[in-house]
Amino acid sequence: MAADAQARRLGPLALLVPLLLIMLGFYVWPLIQTVINSFHPYELSGIDFSRWTLENYARLADPFYLDTFLRTARISVMITLITCVLAYPVAIFITGLSKRAQALLLLVYMAPWLVNVVVKAFGWSLILSGNGVINRALRELGLIGAPLQLMFNETGIIIGLVQGHFLFVLLPLWAALSALDPRLKWAAENLGASRAQVFLRVTLPITLPALLAGAFINFTMNMAAFATPALLGGSRARVISFVAYEVNLIELNWPFGGALAMALLIATLIPIWLSRRLATMRQAKLREA
Repeated sequence: MAADAQARRLGPLALLVPLLLIMLGFYVWPLIQTVINSFHPYELSGIDFSRWTLENYARLADPFYLDTFLRTARISVMITLITCVLAYPVAIFITGLSKRAQALLLLVYMAPWLVNVVVKAFGWSLILSGNGVINRALRELGLIGAPLQLMFNETGIIIGLVQGHFLFVLLPLWAALSALDPRLKWAAENLGASRAQVFLRVTLPITLPALLAGAFINFTMNMAAFATPALLGGSRARVISFVAYEVNLIELNWPFGGALAMALLIATLIPIWLSRRLATMRQAKLREA
Protein backbone atom coordinates (compact mmCIF):
# COMPACT_ATOMS: atom_id res chain seq x y z
CA MET A 1 0.00 0.00 0.00
CA ALA A 2 2.81 2.36 0.91
CA ALA A 3 4.51 1.63 -2.40
CA ASP A 4 1.28 2.38 -4.30
CA ALA A 5 0.82 5.67 -2.45
CA GLN A 6 4.40 6.66 -3.21
CA ALA A 7 3.94 5.77 -6.90
CA ARG A 8 0.79 7.91 -7.06
CA ARG A 9 2.72 10.84 -5.57
CA LEU A 10 5.67 10.46 -7.94
CA GLY A 11 3.52 9.86 -11.01
CA PRO A 12 2.65 13.52 -11.69
CA LEU A 13 6.25 14.53 -11.01
CA ALA A 14 7.46 12.05 -13.62
CA LEU A 15 5.41 13.92 -16.23
CA LEU A 16 7.57 16.99 -15.58
CA VAL A 17 10.84 15.17 -16.33
CA PRO A 18 10.85 15.82 -20.14
CA LEU A 19 10.17 19.51 -19.60
CA LEU A 20 12.84 19.74 -16.89
CA LEU A 21 15.39 18.07 -19.17
CA ILE A 22 14.58 20.51 -21.96
CA MET A 23 14.85 23.49 -19.59
CA LEU A 24 18.15 22.24 -18.19
CA GLY A 25 19.64 21.51 -21.60
CA PHE A 26 18.44 24.49 -23.58
CA TYR A 27 18.07 27.22 -20.96
CA VAL A 28 19.84 26.61 -17.64
CA TRP A 29 23.06 25.13 -18.99
CA PRO A 30 23.57 27.79 -21.75
CA LEU A 31 22.89 30.46 -19.13
CA ILE A 32 25.47 28.96 -16.75
CA GLN A 33 27.99 28.64 -19.59
CA THR A 34 27.38 32.28 -20.56
CA VAL A 35 28.09 33.37 -16.97
CA ILE A 36 31.28 31.30 -16.88
CA ASN A 37 32.46 32.67 -20.24
CA SER A 38 31.90 36.25 -19.07
CA PHE A 39 34.56 35.84 -16.36
CA HIS A 40 37.30 34.72 -18.78
CA PRO A 41 39.39 36.89 -21.12
CA TYR A 42 39.00 36.76 -24.87
CA GLU A 43 42.04 35.94 -27.00
CA LEU A 44 42.41 35.78 -30.77
CA SER A 45 42.70 32.00 -30.43
CA GLY A 46 39.47 31.82 -28.40
CA ILE A 47 38.43 31.97 -24.75
CA ASP A 48 41.28 31.69 -22.24
CA PHE A 49 39.73 29.43 -19.58
CA SER A 50 43.01 29.39 -17.59
CA ARG A 51 42.42 32.93 -16.25
CA TRP A 52 39.50 34.55 -14.42
CA THR A 53 38.89 38.26 -14.84
CA LEU A 54 36.35 41.06 -14.38
CA GLU A 55 37.60 43.06 -17.35
CA ASN A 56 34.53 42.17 -19.45
CA TYR A 57 32.25 43.72 -16.83
CA ALA A 58 34.58 46.71 -16.35
CA ARG A 59 34.28 47.36 -20.10
CA LEU A 60 30.53 47.92 -19.64
CA ALA A 61 31.38 51.28 -18.00
CA ASP A 62 32.39 52.59 -21.44
CA PRO A 63 30.12 55.58 -22.33
CA PHE A 64 28.99 53.84 -25.54
CA TYR A 65 27.58 50.84 -23.67
CA LEU A 66 26.16 52.95 -20.84
CA ASP A 67 24.34 55.17 -23.35
CA THR A 68 23.04 52.10 -25.17
CA PHE A 69 21.76 50.59 -21.92
CA LEU A 70 20.05 53.85 -20.93
CA ARG A 71 18.49 54.20 -24.40
CA THR A 72 17.21 50.62 -24.26
CA ALA A 73 15.71 51.13 -20.78
CA ARG A 74 14.16 54.49 -21.72
CA ILE A 75 12.57 53.10 -24.89
CA SER A 76 11.31 50.00 -23.05
CA VAL A 77 9.67 52.08 -20.31
CA MET A 78 8.06 54.41 -22.87
CA ILE A 79 6.70 51.49 -24.88
CA THR A 80 5.33 49.84 -21.73
CA LEU A 81 3.56 53.02 -20.59
CA ILE A 82 2.12 53.75 -24.04
CA THR A 83 0.92 50.16 -24.40
CA CYS A 84 -0.77 50.18 -20.97
CA VAL A 85 -2.53 53.48 -21.72
CA LEU A 86 -3.75 52.20 -25.11
CA ALA A 87 -4.71 48.72 -23.92
CA TYR A 88 -6.97 49.78 -21.05
CA PRO A 89 -9.74 51.50 -23.07
CA VAL A 90 -9.56 48.76 -25.70
CA ALA A 91 -9.97 46.07 -23.02
CA ILE A 92 -12.91 47.94 -21.47
CA PHE A 93 -14.54 48.27 -24.90
CA ILE A 94 -14.08 44.58 -25.71
CA THR A 95 -15.54 43.38 -22.40
CA GLY A 96 -18.69 45.40 -23.11
CA LEU A 97 -19.40 43.38 -26.28
CA SER A 98 -21.14 40.04 -26.69
CA LYS A 99 -19.09 36.85 -26.22
CA ARG A 100 -18.99 36.21 -29.97
CA ALA A 101 -17.89 39.78 -30.72
CA GLN A 102 -15.23 39.55 -28.01
CA ALA A 103 -13.81 36.37 -29.53
CA LEU A 104 -13.81 37.91 -33.01
CA LEU A 105 -12.12 41.13 -31.90
CA LEU A 106 -9.48 39.30 -29.85
CA LEU A 107 -8.75 37.17 -32.90
CA VAL A 108 -8.23 40.36 -34.91
CA TYR A 109 -5.70 41.59 -32.34
CA MET A 110 -3.99 38.19 -32.15
CA ALA A 111 -3.65 37.68 -35.90
CA PRO A 112 -0.67 40.07 -36.41
CA TRP A 113 1.17 38.39 -33.55
CA LEU A 114 1.12 35.11 -35.47
CA VAL A 115 3.10 36.75 -38.28
CA ASN A 116 6.89 36.52 -38.16
CA VAL A 117 8.41 39.54 -36.42
CA VAL A 118 10.77 40.26 -39.33
CA VAL A 119 7.87 40.26 -41.78
CA LYS A 120 6.00 42.68 -39.53
CA ALA A 121 9.04 44.95 -39.32
CA PHE A 122 9.31 45.03 -43.12
CA GLY A 123 5.60 45.82 -43.24
CA TRP A 124 6.13 48.77 -40.90
CA SER A 125 9.01 49.96 -43.08
CA LEU A 126 6.57 50.23 -46.01
CA ILE A 127 4.30 52.38 -43.84
CA LEU A 128 6.88 54.54 -42.06
CA SER A 129 9.52 55.12 -44.76
CA GLY A 130 9.99 58.45 -46.54
CA ASN A 131 7.84 57.23 -49.43
CA GLY A 132 5.60 55.18 -47.14
CA VAL A 133 1.85 55.38 -46.68
CA ILE A 134 1.93 57.95 -43.86
CA ASN A 135 4.31 60.41 -45.49
CA ARG A 136 2.61 60.19 -48.88
CA ALA A 137 -0.81 60.74 -47.31
CA LEU A 138 0.42 63.77 -45.33
CA ARG A 139 2.06 65.24 -48.45
CA GLU A 140 -1.10 64.68 -50.52
CA LEU A 141 -3.09 66.51 -47.84
CA GLY A 142 -0.59 69.37 -47.88
CA LEU A 143 0.23 68.98 -44.19
CA ILE A 144 3.98 68.52 -44.68
CA GLY A 145 6.47 69.65 -47.31
CA ALA A 146 9.25 67.17 -46.53
CA PRO A 147 8.82 63.57 -45.34
CA LEU A 148 8.81 62.95 -41.61
CA GLN A 149 11.63 60.83 -40.20
CA LEU A 150 9.60 57.94 -38.80
CA MET A 151 12.24 55.23 -39.28
CA PHE A 152 15.85 54.65 -38.25
CA ASN A 153 15.26 56.40 -34.94
CA GLU A 154 13.52 55.73 -31.61
CA THR A 155 10.12 56.66 -33.08
CA GLY A 156 10.22 53.70 -35.45
CA ILE A 157 11.18 51.32 -32.64
CA ILE A 158 8.40 52.58 -30.38
CA ILE A 159 5.73 52.29 -33.08
CA GLY A 160 6.82 48.80 -34.08
CA LEU A 161 7.10 47.41 -30.54
CA VAL A 162 3.89 49.00 -29.24
CA GLN A 163 2.02 47.19 -32.00
CA GLY A 164 4.06 44.01 -31.62
CA HIS A 165 3.65 43.67 -27.84
CA PHE A 166 0.19 45.22 -27.43
CA LEU A 167 -1.45 41.85 -27.04
CA PHE A 168 0.54 40.95 -23.92
CA VAL A 169 -1.06 43.80 -21.98
CA LEU A 170 -4.49 43.54 -23.59
CA LEU A 171 -5.12 39.87 -22.79
CA PRO A 172 -4.48 40.02 -18.99
CA LEU A 173 -6.56 43.19 -18.75
CA TRP A 174 -9.40 41.66 -20.76
CA ALA A 175 -9.38 38.56 -18.52
CA ALA A 176 -9.41 40.67 -15.34
CA LEU A 177 -12.18 42.96 -16.58
CA SER A 178 -14.26 39.98 -17.72
CA ALA A 179 -14.02 38.48 -14.21
CA LEU A 180 -14.94 41.79 -12.52
CA ASP A 181 -18.26 41.51 -10.69
CA PRO A 182 -20.57 44.14 -12.30
CA ARG A 183 -22.41 44.51 -8.99
CA LEU A 184 -19.37 46.34 -7.58
CA LYS A 185 -19.62 49.06 -10.23
CA TRP A 186 -23.40 49.14 -9.85
CA ALA A 187 -23.08 49.61 -6.08
CA ALA A 188 -20.50 52.40 -6.47
CA GLU A 189 -22.68 54.23 -9.01
CA ASN A 190 -25.71 53.94 -6.72
CA LEU A 191 -23.68 55.46 -3.90
CA GLY A 192 -23.14 58.55 -6.07
CA ALA A 193 -19.72 57.84 -7.58
CA SER A 194 -19.00 59.27 -11.02
CA ARG A 195 -17.64 57.09 -13.84
CA ALA A 196 -14.14 58.41 -13.20
CA GLN A 197 -14.44 57.62 -9.48
CA VAL A 198 -15.75 54.14 -10.22
CA PHE A 199 -12.77 53.51 -12.47
CA LEU A 200 -10.20 54.91 -10.05
CA ARG A 201 -11.68 53.45 -6.83
CA VAL A 202 -13.10 50.13 -8.07
CA THR A 203 -11.99 49.01 -11.53
CA LEU A 204 -8.35 50.08 -11.45
CA PRO A 205 -7.43 48.63 -7.99
CA ILE A 206 -9.06 45.28 -8.79
CA THR A 207 -7.46 44.96 -12.23
CA LEU A 208 -4.09 46.40 -11.15
CA PRO A 209 -2.41 42.95 -10.74
CA ALA A 210 -3.40 42.05 -14.31
CA LEU A 211 -2.15 45.40 -15.59
CA LEU A 212 1.18 44.94 -13.81
CA ALA A 213 1.52 41.37 -15.06
CA GLY A 214 1.02 42.57 -18.64
CA ALA A 215 3.39 45.48 -18.07
CA PHE A 216 6.11 43.15 -16.71
CA ILE A 217 5.87 40.87 -19.74
CA ASN A 218 5.79 43.86 -22.07
CA PHE A 219 8.85 45.49 -20.45
CA THR A 220 10.83 42.24 -20.54
CA MET A 221 10.08 41.70 -24.21
CA ASN A 222 10.93 45.32 -25.03
CA MET A 223 14.33 45.02 -23.33
CA ALA A 224 15.13 41.81 -25.24
CA ALA A 225 13.63 42.83 -28.60
CA PHE A 226 16.09 42.49 -31.46
CA ALA A 227 14.63 42.26 -34.96
CA THR A 228 12.24 45.21 -34.76
CA PRO A 229 14.79 47.65 -33.25
CA ALA A 230 17.42 46.49 -35.76
CA LEU A 231 15.16 47.03 -38.80
CA LEU A 232 13.21 50.11 -37.68
CA GLY A 233 15.84 51.78 -35.46
CA GLY A 234 18.92 51.14 -37.56
CA SER A 235 22.38 52.23 -36.42
CA ARG A 236 21.13 55.60 -35.11
CA ALA A 237 19.11 54.02 -32.29
CA ARG A 238 20.95 50.87 -31.36
CA VAL A 239 19.62 48.88 -28.44
CA ILE A 240 21.69 46.62 -26.21
CA SER A 241 20.32 43.37 -27.66
CA PHE A 242 21.56 44.42 -31.12
CA VAL A 243 25.00 45.31 -29.71
CA ALA A 244 25.13 41.93 -27.92
CA TYR A 245 24.30 40.24 -31.23
CA GLU A 246 27.17 42.04 -32.97
CA VAL A 247 29.65 41.18 -30.20
CA ASN A 248 28.62 37.51 -30.04
CA LEU A 249 28.02 36.57 -33.66
CA ILE A 250 30.08 39.07 -35.67
CA GLU A 251 33.08 39.75 -33.41
CA LEU A 252 32.78 36.24 -31.87
CA ASN A 253 33.80 37.77 -28.52
CA TRP A 254 31.69 35.45 -26.41
CA PRO A 255 33.12 36.50 -23.00
CA PHE A 256 32.22 40.16 -23.50
CA GLY A 257 28.96 39.14 -25.18
CA GLY A 258 28.20 37.08 -22.07
CA ALA A 259 28.86 40.10 -19.86
CA LEU A 260 26.48 42.17 -22.01
CA ALA A 261 23.83 39.46 -21.77
CA MET A 262 24.17 39.21 -17.97
CA ALA A 263 23.97 43.00 -17.61
CA LEU A 264 20.85 43.03 -19.80
CA LEU A 265 19.29 40.24 -17.71
CA ILE A 266 19.99 42.09 -14.45
CA ALA A 267 18.78 45.40 -15.90
CA THR A 268 15.53 43.66 -16.84
CA LEU A 269 14.98 41.86 -13.54
CA ILE A 270 15.68 44.75 -11.15
CA PRO A 271 12.82 47.04 -12.34
CA ILE A 272 10.45 44.05 -12.37
CA TRP A 273 11.44 43.11 -8.81
CA LEU A 274 11.00 46.69 -7.60
CA SER A 275 7.63 47.00 -9.33
CA ARG A 276 6.41 43.75 -7.79
CA ARG A 277 7.50 44.93 -4.35
CA LEU A 278 5.63 48.20 -4.79
CA ALA A 279 2.55 46.37 -6.08
CA THR A 280 2.63 43.97 -3.12
CA MET A 281 2.89 46.86 -0.67
CA ARG A 282 0.03 48.66 -2.44
CA GLN A 283 -2.18 45.58 -2.32
CA ALA A 284 -1.38 45.10 1.40
CA LYS A 285 -2.41 48.71 2.13
CA LEU A 286 -5.65 48.25 0.17
CA ARG A 287 -6.47 45.08 2.13
CA GLU A 288 -5.79 46.87 5.42
CA ALA A 289 -8.04 49.76 4.35
